[in-house]
Amino acid sequence: MYNEVRRQRALQDGDVNAAIRFLEGVGRVDGKMFWRHRLGPEQHLCDLFWSDGRSQYDYGVFGDVLAFDATYGRNKYNRPVVVFSRVNHHNQTCVFATDLVSCKSQESYVWVLDQFLECMGGVALKSVITDGDPAICIAIQRIFSTAHHQLCAWHLLRNAMSNICDPRFTQLFKHCMLVDIETNEFEVMWKTMLDECGMREVEWVQELYRKKYSWSTAYIRGRFFAGIRTTSRCESLHAKLFIDIEKSGATRFTREMFWRYHESLKRCVRVRINACVGIEGGHTFNVQKYRKPEMAWRVKRENTTNTFACSCLRMESFGLPCVHILAVLVQLDVVVIPDTLVLRWWSKTAKIDMDLEKFLCPSGELSTIYRTRLGAFSQLCKRLERVACMSDEDFKSILQKVVNDTLFLEIKYGLREDNPVSNEPQRGGVKDPVHMKTKGTGRGNQASPSTGRKRRKCSSCGS
Repeated sequence: MYNEVRRQRALQDGDVNAAIRFLEGVGRVDGKMFWRHRLGPEQHLCDLFWSDGRSQYDYGVFGDVLAFDATYGRNKYNRPVVVFSRVNHHNQTCVFATDLVSCKSQESYVWVLDQFLECMGGVALKSVITDGDPAICIAIQRIFSTAHHQLCAWHLLRNAMSNICDPRFTQLFKHCMLVDIETNEFEVMWKTMLDECGMREVEWVQELYRKKYSWSTAYIRGRFFAGIRTTSRCESLHAKLFIDIEKSGATRFTREMFWRYHESLKRCVRVRINACVGIEGGHTFNVQKYRKPEMAWRVKRENTTNTFACSCLRMESFGLPCVHILAVLVQLDVVVIPDTLVLRWWSKTAKIDMDLEKFLCPSGELSTIYRTRLGAFSQLCKRLERVACMSDEDFKSILQKVVNDTLFLEIKYGLREDNPVSNEPQRGGVKDPVHMKTKGTGRGNQASPSTGRKRRKCSSCGS
């Protein structure tokens, strides 16, 4: 498997042809497999759309509501991946189609939605949920003019925090958006919020109010959205693309540090790499926050030592790789987190390394040294048991070695005799004493079961 992965990564100008051959192979098995692509200047791939027969069947059943987002663009071609999804009758995510687009432009989204409509037999959806990207909104109006467009609640709250920077406003706005009230009650609540926070003259808030038919529960009542208010279903699918580097972090970091690393890994889809400049001995990556060009960072990588440094200095401050470094790792198709990004005191082997140093250079009382050795050896045994039990052959081999070494050391320190006493009678040895009957009421003096149990009598009447 590793050889095959290495071979595929070494392909030059062969990824697209390999993908097309794969889709053609699937099409020979799945008669409903649908895929389209279009080329740009110099025959480079611009867009690639595909959907299998099972996805099209699911759309026929659950295709009235659709959520899609294009936040993931951290592959080596820097192409966003659009995932069309919805929940089924088990409230599980089902994917209808996937598309690799050239850029987040109106032209690309129009082409994508055209292919989607053709793939699904011209059956248009009724409701759609997006993150509010202007290019997506225009494309939806052109292709699905009758569909009701709802804005993602999570993106709206995030924009409120970044544009207003007032926690009280964000809390009140969330209540206005999600509470199930009538339209007249919403208007009163909205005006009260503006007066309390002093936001009547803010242009962003005024524009948000003009879009109330796309996010307010009071105004979207009667539109079926299958309980979906965010595009988090799509973004959770994007996170699956980080599974390799996520597993690498899980094997290196402690549990608490891994969750912090995991949160940064999920947020790296919110930044994008604008440029990569070659420097002496490495490269410099210009990283920018999604839709915020004023927030930019620089990540430097040295090829020989495989070290990374970011202008945000989070790695130097907290000892954990920042969002920007992780975005560069994803861009470079790195599946194993480099050793330079895993500090010893955040790793699972932190105490093991320290205990081994004390074990090799003992100092202090004998009881303290003994406890230190026990702790170090216990940790090493835990690591050994995880790998020794993976196969029957390794388990038997390691088990036999442990048993032999344990017996040898027990005999060495007098915890076990060299020639254990056998239970079998020995010829020419001392025999056991002859068994004798004991005094008292032994088994031989007890009444036999046939006589029955002796009945007790009353001392007064004798009965």
